[in-house]
Amino acid sequence: MTTVNKELLQPLSNAEFFFNNSDKSNATNEELMEGLKKFNWDFGKVPIRNGSKPRKIILTIKNIGGVPADFRFKLPNDSEIEMEAWADPGQPTVE
Repeated sequence: MTTVNKELLQPLSNAEFFFNNSDKSNATNEELMEGLKKFNWDFGKVPIRNGSKPRKIILTIKNIGGVPADFRFKLPNDSEIEMEAWADPGQPTVE
């Protein structure tokens, strides 16, 4: 079982509970996300020779609990995510 699966099976931490009830607080987005666990996802490397084609990743998530759940993944080009100082946001595209 992966670290993410183990974490998802745990009861909510105080930080997660606070995050889920953020509409009842005046906390900033940074303050809300401060206590949440972060996971690194390594999808491997793509060779650059002869130009690289876009890579398609399929991620399947299954809710095995008895409570309805919504899943959202934020990508670096999502405007709501604070980007690292070294990251180049590039130009927005239709894609």
